[in-house]
Amino acid sequence: MSVADPPGSDGQAAAAPPRRRLLPNTFDALHSRNFRLLLAGNTLQFTAQHMQNLVRGVLAFEITGSFTALGGIALATSLPGFLATPLGGVIADRVPKKTVIQVVQTFNALNAVVLALLAWSGQLGYEHLAIASVLQGAVNSVMTASRHTIIQDMVGRDRLMNGINLNVSVQNLMQLVGPGLGGALVAFTGATVTFWVMAVLYAGAILFTLRLPKVPVDGPVEVTASRGGFRDLIDGLKYVAHDPTIRTHILINFGIVLLATPYSQMLPGFVSEVLHRGAAEQGVLVGFSGAGALIGSLVIASYPPRNRGRLLLGIATMLALGLIAFSVTTNYYVMMPIMMFVGAGISLRMSVGQVLLQTYSAEAYRGRTVAVWMTQYSIVSFGTFGVSMIADRAGPQIAIGGMAVALLVMLAGVALFVPRYRNLQ
Repeated sequence: MSVADPPGSDGQAAAAPPRRRLLPNTFDALHSRNFRLLLAGNTLQFTAQHMQNLVRGVLAFEITGSFTALGGIALATSLPGFLATPLGGVIADRVPKKTVIQVVQTFNALNAVVLALLAWSGQLGYEHLAIASVLQGAVNSVMTASRHTIIQDMVGRDRLMNGINLNVSVQNLMQLVGPGLGGALVAFTGATVTFWVMAVLYAGAILFTLRLPKVPVDGPVEVTASRGGFRDLIDGLKYVAHDPTIRTHILINFGIVLLATPYSQMLPGFVSEVLHRGAAEQGVLVGFSGAGALIGSLVIASYPPRNRGRLLLGIATMLALGLIAFSVTTNYYVMMPIMMFVGAGISLRMSVGQVLLQTYSAEAYRGRTVAVWMTQYSIVSFGTFGVSMIADRAGPQIAIGGMAVALLVMLAGVALFVPRYRNLQ
């Protein structure tokens, strides 16, 4: 078996499946009732999360007028993930994933209620947004591995790529709906109503999650004997460090996320300072990004399981070019199709990356491997904070454009000098 072959393969490239009509192939995982319940809950959860991402940034910038403050909110959200995400991986390998998701959804609902009460009383300040971001970042990081690995539990390994891409499609659709809804609510009704709507959405997600089974569709998964939480965590980290395919995949994607993702946290300031627009228009732009992401993830849902290493590098290159165009654009209407392009790149990179990770991971370490993978969104907070300081001094266009150029250079190096990655199937 070569490094490009997933566990259990005979070293031969997978034969292309018989050609089927696009519609049934694209929505194959929806035949599972459990997956439909999961998707319904995720729909409500993703809507609330995307609303909250936009509203927190808008309120933070309104209160402070500082790009560094935006970077601080991103750091507050992501920093807890360094500790909480690996811990969540251990939990996902040991505790029913349904239980983990329910507990975190309940906390998020209560978090939104507290922010609604603070906004209603007129006491909501930047420090409250930062504290809420830290707490929500911590609990969401604990849930991350369970939320991603439960998909295989609901649909089985043979439908994994389709299930992941449909889940990402829903997330992208809510990226289209959530920020637009959040921007409109905060602009026309204020922060109080907006946070109450988020709380209701989280409560609805809890109700759907309650109906999920605790046992995977393929039957209980055999796990390695637990040696205690810390030992289990170390075992997972050793597995990632010693497996060359998993290690290479995670490191390359860490680089992509570090250089590409900070633009989204800078968006409130970019819309205000460069495009001279407000929260409602920002919601529209994020909606265009979600539309591009949705289209991309639906198309990739029926992609055959081959040449996915090259596919991911091509997607990341498309993303870098989109971000360069983003950085030089000053016209609001020209930015709309660019946001679709960038949104498609972000979504496709995430979808293909997750499928490759879970395909090449050993079953006993899948939760912990996904947890290490997801710490990329904590690492990116440092990139965001650095870009925010550059943006305060040199402007957001130079900051975002410079990161995009660095991403192109990195991808060229990987394509030329890391054949292991090019050849992943």
